[in-house]
Amino acid sequence: MSTLQAIVLAIIQGVTEFLPVSSSGHLILGSWLFDWPDQGLVFDGAVHLGTLGAVLIYFRATWISMGRGFFSGDVVRLGDASADQSIPAIRLLWLLVLASVPLAIFGVIFKSTLEDHLRSPEAVGAFLLATSAMLIFAEYVGNRSRSITSIGMKDSVIIGIAQALAVIPGVSRSGTTIAAGIAVNMDRDSAARLSFLMAVPALGGSGLYVIVDALTNSAMESADWGQVVLGAVIAFITGYLAIGGFLHVLTKASLKPFIAYTSLAGIGVLIARAAGV
Repeated sequence: MSTLQAIVLAIIQGVTEFLPVSSSGHLILGSWLFDWPDQGLVFDGAVHLGTLGAVLIYFRATWISMGRGFFSGDVVRLGDASADQSIPAIRLLWLLVLASVPLAIFGVIFKSTLEDHLRSPEAVGAFLLATSAMLIFAEYVGNRSRSITSIGMKDSVIIGIAQALAVIPGVSRSGTTIAAGIAVNMDRDSAARLSFLMAVPALGGSGLYVIVDALTNSAMESADWGQVVLGAVIAFITGYLAIGGFLHVLTKASLKPFIAYTSLAGIGVLIARAAGV
């Protein structure tokens, strides 16, 4: 793997992990477009852990508050400074755990099979269109009257089931969770913040799964550790910037730019493959 490939794929992972456009799908498309060899399991795990670090650092105050509140019974304050969105730390923690269960189950059962059969540009193009359909649904459904502090166990399960669909390459994890959040009447900012918090167990589990898989396949021995570390650092930086940028877009605009992008990208990939590219 060249340095250029490591840099480009790390940027793709960092930017697209938190945008509703599918990071796994874009990594596949990146290798296809540039005709690059497979980057390897260790690199995949490293860039996932890089974006995990980004969401941990960006929401560090929330995680610290949640840790303290777990023992003291205090609340966690979410949202910007002008919003009073307080939720008991223990309740928030259990909601995140509950929302992560469907992904864990679905991933263990289907991840290998889905990746073996759906890691093609054609499949990614089709599922980008599916992501676009979910974003359209989110943009025009729901009254957006609820904040993250008002969701209950039923809402958490619904959003968690939606997140489990992201095991399919081309289906966006952030897109499905934000769409499901808005569908249960959360406002866009709250749905996005919940999606980002849910990314911690999702990215942690995914990174661990990939690393363990690499260990069992002796991939660690052939890894280019300079490129692996470079990829993790770049994914962390770009992921951190993407979180802030996406939250700003949602508070000022809508999901329409991402609907347009996933639609055009999906159609473009399918046309290119039909033409034999």
